[in-house]
Amino acid sequence: MTDKSNTKKVKVERNIYEHGYLGSIALNQLKQAKAEEDGHRFRWIIPSMAFSVFRVEALCNIYGGQLFPHWTHFESTSFIGKIAMISEFLNIEVDFSVEPWQTLNNMKRFRNALAHAKPQKVSEVHVVPESHPERLVPFPRDKKTIMSYSSIESAERFEEVATELEMMWMHGAKVSGHSVDTVGAPTYETIEQG
Repeated sequence: MTDKSNTKKVKVERNIYEHGYLGSIALNQLKQAKAEEDGHRFRWIIPSMAFSVFRVEALCNIYGGQLFPHWTHFESTSFIGKIAMISEFLNIEVDFSVEPWQTLNNMKRFRNALAHAKPQKVSEVHVVPESHPERLVPFPRDKKTIMSYSSIESAERFEEVATELEMMWMHGAKVSGHSVDTVGAPTYETIEQG
């Protein structure tokens, strides 16, 4: 039995950040994709790419929430808008005509295609011999579908760019004198002496 006169209440508080888990899932899915047979890799590639995008969105919320006092007002800002806003605040030049910004823009397009997955009507005209059966003409493809983004190389690049952005922001915060907690460091407060 504890003697109440020798106790105290301590409030332990921390933020839980899940960007590391999201990145780990992306890497695991990529590993599975590389081991999969052709024609079935998309089952692993698309989740890998999606979790890399989710990781970037989580990083936006970590940095945005600590750098901007009214971040909740910006949560509905676009994916690219958040990235640009945080980067520019940390004095990181944003130029969507070069890497890694081009890939971040591609991540946005993939995210939107995945999140909204709208039916798309596509067509192509093929010139074939008169005797060629119509049913043997290739199906049209579109460059804005989920599957059009699906490749091992894209999944690798998404993961690399998510890591690169995290490192740029970490460095930018340090150089500009901003303290950003990305690990969930606990704080302790004694709230009552026994």
